[in-house]
Amino acid sequence: MDECRKTIMVVESRPEEREAVKKILSEEYKILEAGSAGDAMLQISCGSMVDAILLGNLQQDGREVGFLDKIHNSGYASIPVLVILEDAKEDPGLEALDHGAWDYVTRPIRVKTLRNRLDRAVRHCRIPSYEGLLYMSERDRLTGLYNREKMFAETRRMIDRHMDTLFVFLRFDIDRFRLYNAVFGELRGDKLLITMAEIIEGIAGCFEFCTYGRINADTFCICEPYDSERLHMQVQMVKEGLAGFEKNYLLEPTVGAYIVEEPDLAVEEMYIRAFIGRKKSKDKVASYLGFYDMDEGIREVEEAAIVSSMQTAMDEEQFVVYFQPKFDIANDRDIGAEALVRWKHPDTGLMPPKHFIPIFEKNGFISRLDYYVWEHVCQLIHKWLGDGICLDPITVNISRISLYNPRLADILSGLIEQYGVPIGLLNLEITESAYVSDPELIQEAVRKLHQAGFILLMDDFGSGYSSLNMLKDIDVDVLKIDMQFLSGGESPGKGKIILESVIQMANNLGMPVIMEGVETQEQKRFLYKIGCNYVQGYYYARPMPQEEYEKKYIYRL
Repeated sequence: MDECRKTIMVVESRPEEREAVKKILSEEYKILEAGSAGDAMLQISCGSMVDAILLGNLQQDGREVGFLDKIHNSGYASIPVLVILEDAKEDPGLEALDHGAWDYVTRPIRVKTLRNRLDRAVRHCRIPSYEGLLYMSERDRLTGLYNREKMFAETRRMIDRHMDTLFVFLRFDIDRFRLYNAVFGELRGDKLLITMAEIIEGIAGCFEFCTYGRINADTFCICEPYDSERLHMQVQMVKEGLAGFEKNYLLEPTVGAYIVEEPDLAVEEMYIRAFIGRKKSKDKVASYLGFYDMDEGIREVEEAAIVSSMQTAMDEEQFVVYFQPKFDIANDRDIGAEALVRWKHPDTGLMPPKHFIPIFEKNGFISRLDYYVWEHVCQLIHKWLGDGICLDPITVNISRISLYNPRLADILSGLIEQYGVPIGLLNLEITESAYVSDPELIQEAVRKLHQAGFILLMDDFGSGYSSLNMLKDIDVDVLKIDMQFLSGGESPGKGKIILESVIQMANNLGMPVIMEGVETQEQKRFLYKIGCNYVQGYYYARPMPQEEYEKKYIYRL
């Protein structure tokens, strides 16, 4: 039966020679073909069961002994390898045997000799030795490099033995590897990983001592003596090696580096610090190498602490709503307020939004925080109306992430219906930067919100480079401009002229303007003179806790 036949892998760069061997052996053996050493290792590592390997000429991979060494020093050393020698007059077979070959034959091939020697080889016990099992437990199956555990353990031993050496711990990734895998297939992706492993091995071979391994997926690590000039050359080598592998896809590395200034640090922590350094390289154009620094590490720890405690903060109502009133500049009468969120942290105290809002925007938690504030404000408006208060609108902020939600208008409409809030008392504020990042989507969101009956304010108007174009395309009701619009530049007078023109334009469009950040009487007078309608800022009132706002501006006690 075919299932009982042994499997021979023919490793030969010349197709005609592979075909000649197949004709000789195909009646007795199943034949697998590999055109290169890399192809052979890939097939074996991916699960191809091979009873023996017949190794011919490898024109593209260099000397055949290199393949013998790779097999012999891998978890597949129990597979017998027969070498086909090109020259029978010399005795290069001894070299092949020295490098782990089971046996050899010479050209021209004598069929009976080849079959006899193959028969002896396949009868060879393929049960791995203890050393082979140990090897496989310490090595990555695909590439043969150290696995994570072994790499970290050997790194620890190396650093401890060379305490007078300054090391650098490097973390290599292949950008967009998952996409490459999806486009070209897993087999091609595995070949890429093997190529990356060979590049890493080449780098490591330049050092008297270093450790290296494949950690997972497309992540590789090296720990080596630190040499700044050599390190940048290595990164370039990786870049060029990846570029040479695939002409139809941009393959680039991302490298994070941690200079081991604390040799007693756990290797796992060194790896984490290299990962943090990697993130810095991604923020730079045409830069593949990023170094860890202590400040970055502290920020990472702080960010992790915020992320880990955000759900608890929500459950325990640590997020509190502050209110900053808005005023009519003509008579200094308050005309409602903007609702602002603060985090009343039990350990660190009151945390301003700049410390946690950007983090929540990155991990998506901001949409839940948005809803928390919206609902809280709706509850308050319901309460105030129930107390017989005649109210001005309260403005709530809508994050860019929430604007992406196609059900946003329905969610907000549901809240005001649930709490019996007149739609004119809950105004919505979006930022110009949200529009700039995805104008079509934001236009659609604004259209739906307007259809539902909401009033929309555009915050940070003038901060982008397409403000006037935005004003043409998006239908907002009120513009909010920060006084920072006037700051900077070599000619402050130009800023005033531009601001006056913007306010005049808004007035011509029938669009009220709220000026934020007003801090002085001089600023107030200037704004009144140029036709600004409303103001908000420390000159009038700072953001204040709910209780204080209720006392001063709701119940007016």
